[in-house]
Amino acid sequence: MRFLVLGSMNIDNTFSVEHIVREGETISSHGMSRSAGGKGANQSASLAKAGANVCFAGKCGSDGRWILDLLKTYGVDVSLSIVGECNTGMAMIQVDDKGQNSIVLDAGGNRLWQEDEVKTILSSFNEGDVIVLQNEINLLPLIIEEAKRRGMIVVLNPSPFDNAISSLPLDSVDWFFVNEIEGKALTGEDGFDEILNAFKKLYPGASIVLTCGKKGAYAMVGGDICYQEIIDYPVVDTTGAGDTFLGFFLSSFLRGESAEKSLLTATKASAIAVSRKGAMRAIPLKTEVL
Repeated sequence: MRFLVLGSMNIDNTFSVEHIVREGETISSHGMSRSAGGKGANQSASLAKAGANVCFAGKCGSDGRWILDLLKTYGVDVSLSIVGECNTGMAMIQVDDKGQNSIVLDAGGNRLWQEDEVKTILSSFNEGDVIVLQNEINLLPLIIEEAKRRGMIVVLNPSPFDNAISSLPLDSVDWFFVNEIEGKALTGEDGFDEILNAFKKLYPGASIVLTCGKKGAYAMVGGDICYQEIIDYPVVDTTGAGDTFLGFFLSSFLRGESAEKSLLTATKASAIAVSRKGAMRAIPLKTEVL
């Protein structure tokens, strides 16, 4: 089984601040750092660090080559990525003294994919391979339909959530990874049980992982629901925690582990990640999690 993450890559500029800046306010930061990010690149790194065979296909400018080089050091195949005449995606991130974050994105090359480019990438994958998608690139309807036609397992993390998600061919999605806000937006329901039951009715063939912040996480596979509470660990930076969770859960479950064990593994990995600064570099190795 091979994983394809056809997704975003960003240069993350992170500012450490006392609190998230308010409307009309100017504040000074404690410090600023530059790192590799983007949900697609982060999820690729997480899958690779968890031991999966993963290929990342991203689109960036020459200023983003170092991100691809970094992914290669984690064991990610980046040979299908495109370096073109465009800007690399950019994220301006504020992280407050409590570890919470606020993010502004500029898409850059992430939303400049052409149909022939994505079809060429997908032609390298076969039935039973897994494609992991987020909502930070364009052409998602085409990508989902083409991947499904090829017999791939389609995983969707609809983040950052917007109204365009409802226009996607969601019936073709095999796995949804959502937080409670995204789950509510997709189902119109409040409450974790209600969200899961609504998913079961709306998308009966799909499996769902629902992350609920400090309230833990749920997985629903084949109609069976399991739950994992959080592991209380010091929080330094929550950026990339969800991406870490997704990579470790998928790597574990799709290699034969139970949903319960996969939730525990993913929870351990994300607990370690939030105790460190940054996104991609904060993701632990499988040996650390074990």
